[in-house]
Amino acid sequence: MIDRDGQLKRIDMNGVIYFDSILGIDGTTYPIGTRELPSNTIADVITLCGLLNIRHINVRGVLVLAAAMSAYRFEGYKHLDIAHTVNLGGQDVSVSSFHRLIITGAQGGAGLASYDDCMLLSVTGFNGVATLCGLITAITLAAATSTAFINCFSYLGACTINLGTPTIANFENLTGSFILANQTAGITNIWAANGCEIIINNTCNGGTINIYGSGWVTDNSAGGCTVNNYTIQASGTVALTTFGTEAGGAVAYVAASWETIFTSAVTKPTKLVGIIITNSAAPTTPIYRICSPAGTKIFPFGASDAVASGILQLFDPLIEIPKGATYEVSVNCTAIGGTATLTELDKIELG
Repeated sequence: MIDRDGQLKRIDMNGVIYFDSILGIDGTTYPIGTRELPSNTIADVITLCGLLNIRHINVRGVLVLAAAMSAYRFEGYKHLDIAHTVNLGGQDVSVSSFHRLIITGAQGGAGLASYDDCMLLSVTGFNGVATLCGLITAITLAAATSTAFINCFSYLGACTINLGTPTIANFENLTGSFILANQTAGITNIWAANGCEIIINNTCNGGTINIYGSGWVTDNSAGGCTVNNYTIQASGTVALTTFGTEAGGAVAYVAASWETIFTSAVTKPTKLVGIIITNSAAPTTPIYRICSPAGTKIFPFGASDAVASGILQLFDPLIEIPKGATYEVSVNCTAIGGTATLTELDKIELG
């Protein structure tokens, strides 16, 4: 026998139970729980979900969880004009997901939860993944868990993150202003963006905090906490492209041999722009090359080049030297008795 009435109810529900703390009513009799007549009691919502085998709850107003709600989907309305808030109430929300809601209260349960496009307001016991979420006032991570915050930001000024003892806590593309507090063990990784402000309190006295990217870091951590500041602002200034010159002393020519007149170990990616070599005697066009310390030629591409004494020669294209490499400028001449001097080597350093 076909339960046409039951089928119509399920079609009307469309896989969603509606909760509205202001306009809803209590009870579990159809059509309570539909869009037109939402429920205002979470216990009734759970009952309706069980009766109709539904795990999707639409939230208006304030919903306070009063029982374990694992593997549910909670959805709001962008939390902008009306405060659609879920208070976790310390309940087990393992494997549950929250979308476009304001989240507050304590997260319970051992499993991960996910938060998408939410506002996290004074959440404690956080255990899971937050994506595109705004963090408000303070958040506290659950102990010994692996958590992730992806493309998250502080919403109303500096937000405090109580780290505790994370197995690993990753904050990817973090923007805004944050205060890190109470880390006593574990690993925190932060990839800061857009000059994110990060202040590390002296309550961080254990574990490791790694900070990468573009961020302004104030390290007030106590002994025992290792802070590795790898941001481009770590030196107190933003890394810039700079222009400079090098010079070398006079080196005597020896017949038919290469003589090194300059050596440089590169600490930043470098582009060589031009060169001036000055001879004290004939010939007026010394042969030169740029090479590695082992003699592997970097420039020129073909036969070693000649440069007019005391005249700037521009490199076309520019000669690129990678960070960490060492290069030399050397000259070769059969005329004994004269000297060669690297008068000027123009360069661009990147970052």
